[in-house]
Amino acid sequence: MEHARNPRNVGRIRGAKKIIAKNPFCGDEAEIFLKIKDGKIADIKYQIQGCILSKASLSIFSEYIKGKDLKSLKKIKDEDIFKMIGGTPGSSRQKCVLFGLESIRANLTK
Repeated sequence: MEHARNPRNVGRIRGAKKIIAKNPFCGDEAEIFLKIKDGKIADIKYQIQGCILSKASLSIFSEYIKGKDLKSLKKIKDEDIFKMIGGTPGSSRQKCVLFGLESIRANLTK
């Protein structure tokens, strides 16, 4: 709940890689800005319109991946994200929780 009330890393980064993310299942949308330096995520900011689970999980996930190597994103499993948020949501809400991870992964592998 803390991340839902006080999300971290909200904002924009000029000159950063910009990812437009949409979840067609529930209508969540985000702009994610990644500053990548030496193969690592030096900074991340985002703007999001979505449900509380998407907002909170993207906040938690953004904190987690700062400073991480891009290759390590491929190793993160769904279960890792569920642990970060404190439990596994119902099947209809899992896409909301995984929204940030899946959006970043899909756009960094292009």
